[in-house]
Amino acid sequence: MLSAFGDESHDPTKSRIFAVGGLLGDAAQWKSFRHKWNERLGGSIFHAADCESGYGDFRGQPEDERHRLHRDLTRIVAESRLIGYGHVIDLAGCRAAATQAFKDFPDMPYYDCFLKTVVKLSDFAAHCVPRDMVEFTFDQHKETQYNAGILYDWIIAYKPENANKISFASREEPGIQGADLWVRELMKRCDTHLYNDRARPRPQWNTLAGTKRFQFHFTLGREFSRTLQETPMLPGFDHSEYEQWRISKKLVDNLSNRFRYVALADSSPKRPRDKG
Repeated sequence: MLSAFGDESHDPTKSRIFAVGGLLGDAAQWKSFRHKWNERLGGSIFHAADCESGYGDFRGQPEDERHRLHRDLTRIVAESRLIGYGHVIDLAGCRAAATQAFKDFPDMPYYDCFLKTVVKLSDFAAHCVPRDMVEFTFDQHKETQYNAGILYDWIIAYKPENANKISFASREEPGIQGADLWVRELMKRCDTHLYNDRARPRPQWNTLAGTKRFQFHFTLGREFSRTLQETPMLPGFDHSEYEQWRISKKLVDNLSNRFRYVALADSSPKRPRDKG
């Protein structure tokens, strides 16, 4: 069984960049990673933002020690043979291109990034030798994990070959901590690419990118607008029948109910299974 751990990251203002990323590996790779990771941390729980700024478990720790720890942990991720993928959204550009959609569904960036990260890591798993099923574990966020679970049901319905199950864990899980390090580096690289063209890539980014095992996609405003226009063509989503289903159930139009409709849709059918 392959395992993937994922997390999210955004700029301090939550207005420029949003990213979801994950790490994929087999049992032996994760066992080795956890051993080295926990040994280097010595009982601390890593959070990339806290390590950089001196908060949380790193409060009071000298800056040079925190930076050295961050670089050491980055090398552990880079040398782990784990595969990384992340999906990033240019929030400012997407908000300008799809103002009403962002107003109606402010959490859409998370679900777009979540969906595409899971699908891509599932595709990677399908090409592993030997091929195996993959279990996903994401950092728990009570605001989003319900809808993320519904979306994952849809993924399993239409990509049943290797996607197995999803769960949500606390930051005590080293896999979540490693994913946090990766996705924060990805977020910061994309943030400086758009908003500070004079900034050079951080050493941590160069360490990860140099392995050639970390990939990402950066969605700008125009592409996101096209994605929204294509959403009704997703398998299982027919807008007119969705409206009939929604009204019959006396439901409001929101992301949860849209995801629920798609997740309940039959594979051939034009009508969702009625599960209440």
